[in-house]
Amino acid sequence: MSEEHQISTGMTVTLFTLQSVYAQSDNESIIFQFESNHMNLVANDYVSSPEMSRMVDVYLRKFNSIPAFTANLTAELFNKTTTG
Repeated sequence: MSEEHQISTGMTVTLFTLQSVYAQSDNESIIFQFESNHMNLVANDYVSSPEMSRMVDVYLRKFNSIPAFTANLTAELFNKTTTG
């Protein structure tokens, strides 16, 4: 968790960086930005991949559930590392 001061708006933005223990590289992290009582996913190469885009669409956009998104991501990564 880190905080940044936005000069343009004068508000403080909190960033939450999450990385699964099952991640295969340091680049596999998701970042959420909390600002003005809203939590938003920060775009990066990892979350823009086709597999992640599907999960973002279903769990974040359709159901608006960060817990469901992170649970599904954890299960997917667990399956990759234990059965792959």
